[in-house]
Amino acid sequence: LAKVKMISNPFSKKEPERKKPWGDENPYRIFGVNEEAPYEEVERAFKELVEENEGNEKYIMQLEMMKEDIFDSRLRARMSGALKSKVKESPFDAKLQVRKVSWYEKVSWLKDLVAVPDQKFATQVSLLMAAFIVAGIAAPQLASTTMGFGFLSSMGFVYNRGTPAIARDDSGNPGESRPANYGALGKAVALCALMSGLGFLIAQFLTATVALPTFIGGDVLVTTLFNVGLWIAALFFQVQAD
Repeated sequence: LAKVKMISNPFSKKEPERKKPWGDENPYRIFGVNEEAPYEEVERAFKELVEENEGNEKYIMQLEMMKEDIFDSRLRARMSGALKSKVKESPFDAKLQVRKVSWYEKVSWLKDLVAVPDQKFATQVSLLMAAFIVAGIAAPQLASTTMGFGFLSSMGFVYNRGTPAIARDDSGNPGESRPANYGALGKAVALCALMSGLGFLIAQFLTATVALPTFIGGDVLVTTLFNVGLWIAALFFQVQAD
C-alpha cells in the first residue's frame, strides 16, 4: 500500500501563547498570594512590592501588568461561570454607596446666620432697642408703636449687617443706592418674627401661670419680651456675608 502523507491543515493550528512581559513567572507567586486571595489582599501585596522596588520603573510597570493580568483572568473566569466571587468588594462588583448625611450637616447652614457682635455694633443696637423697651414700660398705651418700630429697627440691623458702609457726601446724604437682596430680606423678616414671637409666647405663658406684681401689667410684659427678642435677633443674627 502506498503511504499517504498526511497534510496538516494550517487553519487547525493553535495560535501559540504570547509570552508574558514578565516571562514564565507566576504572578500569584510574585505577589505572595494564592489564587483565591481577595481583591484587597492582591492590591495590598502590589503596593508593598511597589514600595520595595521604588525607583525601578521597569519592574514596577511589570508588577502593574501582573496585577491587571490577575484581575483580567478572574473576570474571564467569573463571566464564564467558572469562578464565584469571594471578594467582599471588588472593582467589578462595586456598588454605589449612598452617603448618609448627619443631622448636624443638615443644619450646619444655621451657623452662617449667627455672628458675635463687636463692641461698637452691640452698643448701637442696645441703645436703640433699650429705648423702645423703656418707652413701652413708661407709656403702655404706646405698646403697639414701640413694638412696630422695634421690629423694623431689628430687621434693619439684621439685613444690613455684614454689608459695607454706604458712601455719603459732605452733607451726610447717601451717595449710592443698592439693589435689594430679597433673599436676605426674607431671612431677616423670618428671624425677627421668630425671636419676637418667642418673646410674645413667653410673656403669654408667664402672664397665665405666674402671679406678677401689680406694677407689671400684661401689656407691659408682652411689649418688653417682644422687644427683648428683637434685641437678641439684632445682636446675633446676620443674613449677608461680610
